[in-house]
Amino acid sequence: MKIRLFPLIKILLFPLIAFLITSCVKSDNLDFDTKVRFINAIDQRPQDFYLNNVKSATSISYNANSEYIVAAGNKEYTVSAKTTGTQSVSGTSKYLFSVGKNYSVYYHKKSETDSVLHILEDNLTPDTANARLFFINLGYTLNSKVSITNEKSTALNITLGNGENSGYRIIPIGKNSKLYLNLIDSAQVIDTISYTNFFKGKTYTIIIDGVNKGTSKGKLRERLIVNN
Repeated sequence: MKIRLFPLIKILLFPLIAFLITSCVKSDNLDFDTKVRFINAIDQRPQDFYLNNVKSATSISYNANSEYIVAAGNKEYTVSAKTTGTQSVSGTSKYLFSVGKNYSVYYHKKSETDSVLHILEDNLTPDTANARLFFINLGYTLNSKVSITNEKSTALNITLGNGENSGYRIIPIGKNSKLYLNLIDSAQVIDTISYTNFFKGKTYTIIIDGVNKGTSKGKLRERLIVNN
């Protein structure tokens, strides 16, 4: 009996070819994602944000942020901010974004003339029994460090200077989660954040800032972002 090899070879080769194609696709970074959001903490003109010269967020004004955008992970990006409507670069930074991670890009000032992009990895793992708080001080106009406590100063007792952050802190919800913030050289001037803002299982970013213009320049102010 005469055996026809060509159809048999085709049958055997097809799975091998499919496997090789699939392997190539898996090694491509397109399916290996990272998530990035952009936060504008400078009280000036809105900013557009770019990853490798591709516009990723448009016209983000002061005290606002983009949603998380998806990009290929395990890849180094040039992150840049440009004043909306112009090609004027406000800040730039290179960063390797890892697969499966979330990141925040903070556009802020270290001084009157120094605008920077500060990139931090976000930890959004929930604590089902408590709220999680992340404080970051971006108040370059503040004259001193900022003291942060809660109602009984047992869960929180933090002091942060410009550019510093607290890491993630766990706080039980309820009246004891009311927050008090003040400049350490102005102990009698206290800002508060009500405990009614916090819920179990949620993670919050609290940006500490300072007024940068007018007669109130240097006055403490805060912004609360719900992360999940």
